Amino acid sequence: MPGTEPSGRPRRKYPIKALVSRAAGACSFALPFLAHNLQLTVSPVLAGYKITHRCNLQCTHCPYWRRTGPEQSFDGVLETLRRLSRMGVKILILEGGEPLLWRDGKKDIAHVIDAARQLFRSVCMTTNGVFPWSHLPLHRTWVSLDGNRAVHDSIRGRGVFDRVMKNLDVEGRGDAFVSTTINARNIRVIPELVWLLRGRVAGVTVQFHYPYQGLPDPLFVPAEDRRVVLDELIRLKQEGYPVANSFRSLGELKKPFWTCEDRLLANAEPDGTILHGCYLKNRGPSDCSHCGFSAHNEMSLAFRGQWESIVTGLRTFF
Repeated sequence: MPGTEPSGRPRRKYPIKALVSRAAGACSFALPFLAHNLQLTVSPVLAGYKITHRCNLQCTHCPYWRRTGPEQSFDGVLETLRRLSRMGVKILILEGGEPLLWRDGKKDIAHVIDAARQLFRSVCMTTNGVFPWSHLPLHRTWVSLDGNRAVHDSIRGRGVFDRVMKNLDVEGRGDAFVSTTINARNIRVIPELVWLLRGRVAGVTVQFHYPYQGLPDPLFVPAEDRRVVLDELIRLKQEGYPVANSFRSLGELKKPFWTCEDRLLANAEPDGTILHGCYLKNRGPSDCSHCGFSAHNEMSLAFRGQWESIVTGLRTFF
């Protein structure tokens, strides 16, 4: 049907407001881009803030719900946001655990997001998709989805898949992204998942499970096995399916080692600790040959001047 996606949903249009936001976003990265390419002092431009480790699910591949420790009050969270802003961060991603569970008295994640929007060009969140989120003024939301019903529920719990799919339709309204962590358990159903989400989401970003406790790890996917699913994702993207990773990034992920400029990253913990550099600092042993954090690869390519990755970043965050 002309003017619709294959699912029957109307094709998304990109209003002037979105184009202006992307142009402004591009301008805000001009100085960090020049500093990086002129080998000057490089400030982090993207920060992941694990505002809580608490979660309503106990996913088999995630180490964070198992961790305990202090969380900050609302005033402490505000100070962490200010510190990240002073470091030069432009994009903030609220993570967990499940960030929608964070609370300090009458303050909840909505108050955090309101404050963050005053400090950062783009404020985003990752969620397991069980709770509503459409009332929050986020620039982008990623919903975790690991496969079809049988596979997703085997990883995250019985009945979770149906709740997430309903919320993608009701809360996401075609504008949410899905974040999929590929592991040995779900690797064979990834193409099916992408097919299922066509017309339902704005994009699907993929990354690979990292062995936080080292090898052997039954969920780890070695480089030679990654190539097969990456080739299939490249084919699906060529056919118009909503694979959000750029072709260049998908190609690089086939390599045992790929581009990562970790100077562009900062990470904040629930207690307010901030570290500049690799996502794994204080979170697990760092082994670049096992890494599958594709978002860091995409951003690194963008700061090396890869046009496709630059466009992918603007479409994703703005």
